[in-house]
Amino acid sequence: MLRKFAIAAALVMGAVAAYACFPRSPDLHAFDPALMARLETAMWRDYCGKRYGALFYHLYESSRAQFGFSPLDRVSIALSAAQAARAFQPTHSRAEAAVALPYLETCYRLLHGAGFDTGEIARRELD
Repeated sequence: MLRKFAIAAALVMGAVAAYACFPRSPDLHAFDPALMARLETAMWRDYCGKRYGALFYHLYESSRAQFGFSPLDRVSIALSAAQAARAFQPTHSRAEAAVALPYLETCYRLLHGAGFDTGEIARRELD
């Protein structure tokens, strides 16, 4: 009985992992403008209020509901963007703000793939 349960549990975990990691074809151009505006507003409130957990949730929700990323990519995008916001927020100079660059580079690499210089895009975001 225990062996059957272990096999069933392993199969379920394998299916969940396959679902989470299965590559999707996200579309950054197909989104609901009204819903995206509400999410953006919520994200700005989260950022200004230093509510990074809520910011993570709204970032995750936008990558899920609006763009169709895989669950694994959603978590990675939301985490790197929230970490960039948290690292950037207390800074007072361009030099200090550079601490957010690694997180931004990760986020842009996940959003757009390797078709462009993610480091350059991340530096422009800080500017």
